[in-house]
Amino acid sequence: MKLTVERLPESQVRLDIAADEAEFAEAVEKAARKVSRDIVLPGFRKGKVPRHMIERMYGREVFLEEAGRLIMDDLYRKALEQEDLTPVGSPDVQITQMDPVAFTVEVPIYPSVEPGDYTAVRAEPEDAAITEDDVDEVLQRLRKASSPWIDPSEERKAQEGDQVTLDLSMTDENGEQFQEPIEDAQFIIGESNLFDELRDVVLTLKPGETAETKISFAEDDEAAAEKLRGKTLNYTVTLKGIKERELLDLDDDFAKTYAGEDTLEDLTAAIRKDLHQAKTTEKRTEVLNGIIDSVAEGANVEIPAVMVDDAVTEEIGRVRQRLQMQRGSLEAYLRAQGQTEEEFREEIRPDVAKRLRNSLVLREIADREGIAISDDEIDTEIENIVSGAPNPDQMRQVYSADRYMRSVLRNEMYDERLSNFLIDTATEGRGATLNGYVPGSETTPAEGAEEKPAAKGSKKSAARKKDAEKPAAKAEATTATEETTLPAGSVAGSGESECAEGYPIKGNASSMIYHLPGQSSYDNTIPEICFATEEDAAAAGYRASKARGATAAAGEEAVEAMAEGEVVGE
Repeated sequence: MKLTVERLPESQVRLDIAADEAEFAEAVEKAARKVSRDIVLPGFRKGKVPRHMIERMYGREVFLEEAGRLIMDDLYRKALEQEDLTPVGSPDVQITQMDPVAFTVEVPIYPSVEPGDYTAVRAEPEDAAITEDDVDEVLQRLRKASSPWIDPSEERKAQEGDQVTLDLSMTDENGEQFQEPIEDAQFIIGESNLFDELRDVVLTLKPGETAETKISFAEDDEAAAEKLRGKTLNYTVTLKGIKERELLDLDDDFAKTYAGEDTLEDLTAAIRKDLHQAKTTEKRTEVLNGIIDSVAEGANVEIPAVMVDDAVTEEIGRVRQRLQMQRGSLEAYLRAQGQTEEEFREEIRPDVAKRLRNSLVLREIADREGIAISDDEIDTEIENIVSGAPNPDQMRQVYSADRYMRSVLRNEMYDERLSNFLIDTATEGRGATLNGYVPGSETTPAEGAEEKPAAKGSKKSAARKKDAEKPAAKAEATTATEETTLPAGSVAGSGESECAEGYPIKGNASSMIYHLPGQSSYDNTIPEICFATEEDAAAAGYRASKARGATAAAGEEAVEAMAEGEVVGE
């Protein structure tokens, strides 16, 4: 085989391939035998027609065409192997000569990556300290969210903090109905997304009273729904009812009833711990992502368009899945945004391309630094995980015998080791955070204390937390084709924060802990596995998170506006 290779822009390659005369002659002989089996001529049995008779009737080209089909695929594969090329798209083939066969192939290939001087990137640690004001703010939100709504003791006008029930109707400047009237919409004044003009009117009303106001929306008002921009609407508002909060006392009974903690002191400590953990994770993630962006910007990599196309398609699939989990659909979302799917693809393409670039650069760095996880290291980590468990033999069996669980653990350890390397290098050993949360400690480190770099292979990794850039481990590529066995009553996590519908309980394979909706740890957990019930989680060897408080719920708005958004709220 004769081969000439030409590198083209955007990780394309042109291969000029020509068969040697000897190997092509052998291919022609094979082609002649194959073709003759199907030829029928008068006076000859099928498959017994002499070769020279076939050439006289159909020409030598019939053998050459078949020989080309027989040999071209083998020659193409040999060329890829010889040049160590990995195609990532379909080849474009042009035959330039028939005897012996010669052809050109243009094909996108897996890009070569030059990561640049990634060890020269520097980053400063971020302060992860929290204050008692932060803790009190969450405690007060939890108090407000848990406190009951009651009727005011006497008739009065609405005021800040009230829950109000409204009827709303809207007309345009011509007096035409703008949309269907809204009845019994509930808002919390000062908390719900109610237009300022509507709020001001409501504050002048007593139950049963009606008032009107006019709101004009600018053409470039991005805070308003698109159909409102450039319009002036007349709103008619009727206040149908007022409720006020009866704030509960913050005491031990409150902590037990509404947060699952024994005492108010325990609840405050749990809030402080959750806030500190969350801020430490957030700041570490910010530092890590900044390092990744800086490293990737200094790298040289040309990504073929087909790889970006495929990554965009995968992202569209993930968006579709998330919307389905929320009982929505991509089509409905696009209609609400006034977009076609093609426009949506173009909108997300730059971010998807950036993430793909980062992933390729990180993989190359990991290869150069020899970052990999061996089976022995996984076994050692499994022993660390199960050593303090009440059912170590069962947990050891789950990890050791299940490919899925081992692959999850391998990827976590890989991501963590790589992120630790990046942070340790960029911060010159100082760590990503100052005053960060220290596992097992209920107190905040002294001001100026620096985060210590995590030990290699440890389970504490912000790289796998929400919004972190997750490098594409080579282990992920190999395990994608392996069979996986999940425990009964469970599904695999999608890599996002949501679980599939019907499987609301989040599980972390590395810690064998599950998290329930409403727990303080729930929203910040990206599940590796999701369970249908607590019984399913327990049967799989998982134990419940101790974060039983409802502090996550305290961060939610107490009452969502039934009609907020398009016409009544920003």
